[in-house]
Parts: sequence; structure tokens; C-alpha cells
Amino acid sequence: MDAKDAERAYPERLDEPGREWLRRKPFGHAPDETARLLIDAALIVSLLELHAGTSLCELGCGSGWLSRLFARHGVRAVGYDISPAMIEIAREEAAREGLAEAVRYEVADMEELVTDEQFDACLLYDALHHSARPQLVLRSARRALRPGGRLLISEPNWMHRFGGRSAAQEHGVTEAGYSPRRLKRLLRDAGFGEIERLHRARRSVFGNRPLDVARHLGGPLVVRALAPFWAETWLRARAA
Repeated sequence: MDAKDAERAYPERLDEPGREWLRRKPFGHAPDETARLLIDAALIVSLLELHAGTSLCELGCGSGWLSRLFARHGVRAVGYDISPAMIEIAREEAAREGLAEAVRYEVADMEELVTDEQFDACLLYDALHHSARPQLVLRSARRALRPGGRLLISEPNWMHRFGGRSAAQEHGVTEAGYSPRRLKRLLRDAGFGEIERLHRARRSVFGNRPLDVARHLGGPLVVRALAPFWAETWLRARAA
């Protein structure tokens, strides 16, 4: 089984608790993980300037939880994923939540995607590292966007190529890792400009204890200093 076939079959190879996690995501997990995912969703709304009526395509949408959240905000969202089983879960959950008319899900390979419309915004959240050919994915994203549309990428950093080895060996899927420098170059080659690297803060609140204050003030400097080694990669760009 090659990596793409493994991606297609991934949900069917999970045990029942794993499939239940896909259905309930971002909820039903450890509190810190649920909080992280919900904070990321809020950041995406802000960074992509998602208003009611904004059109959004999500590449590698998985079980579609982000697209459903944004649909509740009034966003006109379409999610694409290579796995038919993932899309089935996404559609079932959308129907269960009363969002079947508000969000659409389609089976598609994000490396070869040609959409039937152009969107205001495009999202690649925790998805690009499942492709060994990111240049093709970014070209798909550019085709999907109207001129001036925004793209947001959120990824583990380049060390995921090592940290993801166990998942790759267990499931046969691609677990790549890309540096911000390489992604910026590929974004320019794909027709994007105004490329920004953003640094996500790990804590959103802090107390008045001296150590908390020191962490709050020094945290951004630490994030920037150590970003090449452990910080997530967030990139925002605009379609030229």
C-alpha cells in the first residue's frame, strides 16, 4: 500500500476509540489539547479575517471539524480530503449538527485539486505534512483562491519528519516536515506574495506571580530564538 492509499484508508484502520475521536474532534480529548485546538480555530478566524459570508476552502480537512465551526460563524466553507471515509464522517457530523446546508465536503487529492470556484480564503491546517510534494499542494491552493485571497498554513515544524516516524511506520502515511524558509520559497513559486511568518503564543493568560510575568514578557523572545527547533510554523500569504 502506497502512502496515498494509506491516507485514504486511515480512518478505517483505526480502532473504535480512534474513530470516535475523529467524530468528536476537537472535544472529548485532554483539556489542554481541546483548548489548543479551539484557540487555533479562533486564531484562524482572526488571521484569515473570516466574516459571515466569506468563502473558505480547507485542504486536507480530515473530519471537517474546523469547517463546521466556521460555518456556525456564517462562513461558506468547503472541505476537501483524500479519504472517502473522512469525508463520510465530516458529512455525517455536519448533518448531525444541522449544518448539512451550510458546509460542503468533497473527496479530492489536495495535490491535484481543481475547484469549481475561487474562494476568498484557503486553509491548510495540520495537513501539508501529509504530502511529499508540497509545491503541488500550494499550487492547488493558489488555483482555489481569487486574486488577493488569503492562505493560512499551520504546521508542525521541520523536525516532524523525525517525530512523525512512528505514525508513518504504523499507518503507512506520509509524515513530512518542512522548514519555514522552504515553504516561503514554495509559496513565492506558487504565485503568493505578502508572505508572513507568525508566532503562536503557547499561553493566552498569565497570573501576577513574578515567574508568570517573566514568562509572559520573555516568552515571545524565547519562541523566536527556539523557533527553528520546536515552534509550530504559521504562515500567511496573499494570492498575487
